[in-house]
Amino acid sequence: MGQWWALFAGFFEVGILGFGGGPGSISLIQVVTVDEYHWLTNPQFAEILAIGNALPGPIATKLAAAIGYQVAGPVGALAALVGVIGPSLVLMLGLYQVLMIYRSNPYVAGLIRGVKPIVIVLLVILIIDLVPTTFPRQQFVVPTVFFVAGFALLYWLKVPAVWVIVASMAGGAWFLR
Repeated sequence: MGQWWALFAGFFEVGILGFGGGPGSISLIQVVTVDEYHWLTNPQFAEILAIGNALPGPIATKLAAAIGYQVAGPVGALAALVGVIGPSLVLMLGLYQVLMIYRSNPYVAGLIRGVKPIVIVLLVILIIDLVPTTFPRQQFVVPTVFFVAGFALLYWLKVPAVWVIVASMAGGAWFLR
């Protein structure tokens, strides 16, 4: 019971503090699960994050379900899911009308514009934290090639993201076993 409550509380913290959607919450989830509660190590978190990014749907809920399941089984997954989506659900239902009334207010518009760079900085910090522990020195070349190739395919050749993800998963299964 205590583990379920800890999962709910940890992911509730992410749900209440995470702004900007799932990508903005990833670093918060890492802090809660790796640094605060020690449910995972950085490499374990990186693996769950990689798998979660390859699957469709919101990343925060996928991470909550996977981590909750790993820590405390199906009930743990449910506790983490309720914790991460609960605050958003309540706030969305309660504040949607207020936001619609004041969305043209310059202060509200500025607040929303000001949060976007913070989300980008949080993602960069997450990458800086995860890369050294995820890829040992002898295996750093292949993931770098995957990154450069994926970027080129997406940005310059305009290959659909789904094909780049499938190819990366197949290549990763082959080269990084």
